[in-house]
Amino acid sequence: MSFMGLIGCGNLGSAMLERWLENGADPKLIKVVDNHQERIEQLKLKPYKLEELTNVDVLVVAVKPWNVEEVLSKVPLDPETIVVPMAAGVSLKKLAKMLPEKQPICRVMPNIGVKLGQGVLAMAFNKYVQSSHKLSVKEILEPLGKTIELKEKDFNAVTALAGSGPGFISLILESLMMGGIAGGLSSDISKELVMQTVSATMELLKSGIGFDELRFLVSSPAGTSVAGLEILEKNGVRGSIIESIKVASERAHQLGSAKEDDLD
Repeated sequence: MSFMGLIGCGNLGSAMLERWLENGADPKLIKVVDNHQERIEQLKLKPYKLEELTNVDVLVVAVKPWNVEEVLSKVPLDPETIVVPMAAGVSLKKLAKMLPEKQPICRVMPNIGVKLGQGVLAMAFNKYVQSSHKLSVKEILEPLGKTIELKEKDFNAVTALAGSGPGFISLILESLMMGGIAGGLSSDISKELVMQTVSATMELLKSGIGFDELRFLVSSPAGTSVAGLEILEKNGVRGSIIESIKVASERAHQLGSAKEDDLD
């Protein structure tokens, strides 16, 4: 594993750290900075200061978007260090203005799935990134989930879909569970049925069945699925979900310009 620095040990930072350590990373190769040192010490790592993040191959920045510039200004960066910010709305262009000229940058947008090694991590590189830099970044991201290199213009949509998606899906699944309870099932049985139904649905979709094809497979003429789907369409569920992605994408864009004083 490359020598790495990590700024920020909140929900995302600690989730990544746990995965790296579980995957066999050498704790001596990781320098971690966070205002709350107890978070670092709980993982049996030595806490560092921003000024001590020297001689690292990869610098991962997992702080709030409005704090990225502040923390980066205090780090003594080596010209060959690739900086890997994971902040919604902070573009490569903005990052370049915060960093020394020609600094290699890889902007990454992860989601909460990294905690289980099942994350989605979108990547965009600036023109100063070499093949060796890409290898180092992919080495540290691989234990976290699936990486995908995209054009930066697609990042806000990725943030909305993959980043916020787990929250939207949780709301939908909770609604299914409540529907089962409304139909007379216990909460435990209803949740179990929801989880198994979703698991089977995912396997069917992975097998190559299309979304619309699966919907038609369970929709017998004048049957229960058709009756339920009619209500979902009537109440604009499809449109509401699409709109939620659009609004979340717009919010991701706004976050890049937000300012707050608290550092997490």
